[in-house]
Amino acid sequence: MILVVDDDARIRRATAGALSALGHEVVSASGGAEALGLCADRPEISLVVTDVLMPGMRGPELVSKARALRPDLRFIYISGDIGDTPPDAFGGWPLLPKPFTAASLSEVVGQALAG
Repeated sequence: MILVVDDDARIRRATAGALSALGHEVVSASGGAEALGLCADRPEISLVVTDVLMPGMRGPELVSKARALRPDLRFIYISGDIGDTPPDAFGGWPLLPKPFTAASLSEVVGQALAG
C-alpha cells in the first residue's frame, strides 16, 4: 500500500488516482500529522509519497518521524518547489519534480518498491 501526502487536494487526488490506475492500493493524507497516524495504524503501508513543502510539517520532518515509527518504510518526495530545503535533507530518497507524468511516477515507484 502507498500513502500519498500532499496539502494540495488536486495533486493528492491526481497522484492517488494515477497510482490506483497502476494497480496499487492507495491511502492519502493532507499533512504530516495525519500521515504519521496512518503510518502507525496501517502496517500494510510500504511506501510514502510526500510533498516537500507543506504547512505544519515539511516532508523531511515527516520522513524522519515516520522512519522512527516504521524503519521499514520507503519514501519518495514530490515537489514543484523545495524552497530553502537543503538537498541533503532528503536523506538519499528520490525527488520527483512536479508536474510529473504517470509514467515517471510509475518508474520511480517501481524502483522504490524494488528496493
